Amino acid sequence: MQIYNSLTFQKEEFKPIEEKKVKIYWCGPTVYESPHLGHMKSAVTLDLIHRYFKFKGFKVKQIKNYTDIDDKIIGRSKELNEDYKKIAEKYIQEYEEMMDALNILNDTKNPRATEVIPFIIEFIEKLIEEDHAYEQGGSVYFAVNSFPKYNTIMQNVSEEDSDEEEDYVTDQDTAYGQDKRDPRDFALWKKMKEGEPYWESPWGKGRPGWHIECSAMALNFLGETIDIHGGGQDLKFPHHRNEIAQSESYTGKEFAHYFVHNGFINVNDEKMSKSVGNYFLISEILKEYDPMVVRWFLLTSHYRSSINYSLENMEQAKKSYNRLINTIKQVNEIEGLNEETEASQQLIDAISSTRSNILSALDDDIDTPTAIAELLSLFRDINKIILEEGKSVSHNFKKTFFEFIDEIDALFGIFPDLDARISKVSGIYTKEARETIKNLIQILQETREELRKRKIFDLSDEIRNKLRELGIDIEDKKMK
Repeated sequence: MQIYNSLTFQKEEFKPIEEKKVKIYWCGPTVYESPHLGHMKSAVTLDLIHRYFKFKGFKVKQIKNYTDIDDKIIGRSKELNEDYKKIAEKYIQEYEEMMDALNILNDTKNPRATEVIPFIIEFIEKLIEEDHAYEQGGSVYFAVNSFPKYNTIMQNVSEEDSDEEEDYVTDQDTAYGQDKRDPRDFALWKKMKEGEPYWESPWGKGRPGWHIECSAMALNFLGETIDIHGGGQDLKFPHHRNEIAQSESYTGKEFAHYFVHNGFINVNDEKMSKSVGNYFLISEILKEYDPMVVRWFLLTSHYRSSINYSLENMEQAKKSYNRLINTIKQVNEIEGLNEETEASQQLIDAISSTRSNILSALDDDIDTPTAIAELLSLFRDINKIILEEGKSVSHNFKKTFFEFIDEIDALFGIFPDLDARISKVSGIYTKEARETIKNLIQILQETREELRKRKIFDLSDEIRNKLRELGIDIEDKKMK
């Protein structure tokens, strides 16, 4: 399996620390607001990686944290005059409801930063002892110049690869930044401000910085070195760079062998941003679209690429997903023959080839666009042979087909409650119905040929495009 490693800027062969075991730490949400589109893509990206390793027989030990104490949460607490714990709990619940709706595997441990504060204090004490950190005025900072390779980690990050809102900026304000020895130094422990939550520490009352929270949870639950560390693209700098610096200074060992980052979601070709006003919450989207349509939409783009959220793209994803369900319903309702048929063997061979191609695509850095293209091609072949041509198929084909569908669901998580889904699709594709549809398609094909002869290409193309929307591909004959 090849995986793109943000540390080296290239695809690398995945080599686990332990045979057939993989340890993954994924940066989860800071729970100060309702989950939005960006949270959705990150969650589905991790789920795809998780599912593929499980499919390949790996034992997956996976952590995705909740940052439940942070500048943003405290800011929201002051804004609403509400306890920070209640705010965090509210948005954790909303996030978990989103995870359930999107069919995210639930065998992931989700620790909270506040659970590991005693370990964070031990962590910081050791960094101070070994001259990687220093205390100033009740706050503690990591000394960047004590970690020589700091500036070489994930070099040449763009503005898109950094989080302009996170606490690297607030470290430099008068409360936390005036005593820093180096502008690059970042807060490990922040002195308490009046009215803010705090914990007792050797440096006085205060709370942890954001970066060390993730390092502490990763080391506490997964050990000194992990296989994969991941999160959104905007976490590359400074968050992940800072995690590497403090973690490796603490352990003296490599923190993670691979860093994986998912791309952004754009809205109507613009980066999603509150300031632009193109900010969508998951709750709003799921009022309009089936969660599996949303998940299917995300699969159409590579996890490292940005994907454009628009009404047009979502409607296209809806049509595409519904065609899959329609085809599954057709296969489910046809009467399979006991004897093998030529059409059955042709489709069984196509399923085998498609399965192999999908797994090859996923082995290449979880290339879902290629995998999805293979799946759609197979379904078009099935539609053509069973629906358009009306050919009979065997029980063996149906068995092979539904075993394949189970594998697709295991890999992509797009067919939960399949029986309920196909039961909602209207119409039963009897032999007579399929024959009628076949004849109607033939009439439309002949009509198109006549239109093309008369050079009425716009209408001819419109018919072709409408048929394609239904999953029916037709080839134009060469004009004489």
